[in-house]
Amino acid sequence: MNFEQALVHELSSISGLSGKVYPGEAPEKVIPYIVYLSSAGLKDKDLDGYKDSRRVPLELNIVATRYSDMKQFTESTIEKLISFERRVIGVDGPFISELTYEPPAELFEDAIKAFRSVIDVVVYY
Repeated sequence: MNFEQALVHELSSISGLSGKVYPGEAPEKVIPYIVYLSSAGLKDKDLDGYKDSRRVPLELNIVATRYSDMKQFTESTIEKLISFERRVIGVDGPFISELTYEPPAELFEDAIKAFRSVIDVVVYY
């Protein structure tokens, strides 16, 4: 299981978000949901060359129609992210050695009439 598959597996276990974690964008009218943007990251390097470990930046967008729901999903997501440290995520996914995140930015999206919380994360595995 690769990092993104493991991420989806983990975030889908949050109550109310099962089957609602998407890469890039979500289908219309599927609120609440989480959309993530990720990449292959940057491999670590030392004097012996590149290693298998890497640093992967990740953006999570948590969307809900009610502000209180968005706040709860954000808190649950942060708790889930913090739990990644020092364990394998998903089913045989990568071992996460470290994870950092920035404070969530909150906004209201008038076009979809929903609240959004954006969390920037960096995962090391």
